[in-house]
Amino acid sequence: MSNAKALILGILLLVPILIFIFIGSFGEHHFTLRTYFPQVDNVGEVVTDAQGDTVFNRIPEFSFTSQTGQTISQKQLDGHIYVADFFFATCPDICKDMSSQLVRVQEAFQDELQVKLVSFTVNPEYDTQAVLKEYGERYGADPAKWHFLTGDREQIYSLAQKGFYLPVMQVEGQQDFIHSEKFMLVDKNRYVRGIYDGTDVADVDRLILEIRVLLDEYSKSK
Repeated sequence: MSNAKALILGILLLVPILIFIFIGSFGEHHFTLRTYFPQVDNVGEVVTDAQGDTVFNRIPEFSFTSQTGQTISQKQLDGHIYVADFFFATCPDICKDMSSQLVRVQEAFQDELQVKLVSFTVNPEYDTQAVLKEYGERYGADPAKWHFLTGDREQIYSLAQKGFYLPVMQVEGQQDFIHSEKFMLVDKNRYVRGIYDGTDVADVDRLILEIRVLLDEYSKSK
């Protein structure tokens, strides 16, 4: 066999292997979202289960009051994908940008019952149900889709720090304060699957795309 024929035969044999590698690397599993916040033990080691898989922290139970006066709990959100953020109604800067970006997310999934938006106020003393109702109306929030939640300050801050791992700012002469531009994508099992800059259009585009990825994962697992 000539060298040219041998080379052609080798290439023909190699092509199926390359296709298999490409599909394995860039096929349906390529877009599986990562999971955030692994559990660690008291010496800082990542906790694993009996199969050796990493154990991740889940969003803990919470129960707060929405802009419509309803009680919204984590249990009610189980089985839904939701985007969480922390804001306050009198915020002069980034909260307005974040709420405007959440309008885009609401519009993208208006007819998708599996997707919710949850905005927790970090200033519950001022952000009463009535204040949150007016704030939501200002942004055209659908109260069945987008919940603005208020309640006990300590419980909200504990959720932000211990559930979503958001830092607390020390504000001179005031109580500790949480002021974050982050959006958190929470899956149907309470795991955080994405973190985004809620003031960045491109990052919110990524959020919208990754919500669709999660929805696709769930549709294929039925």
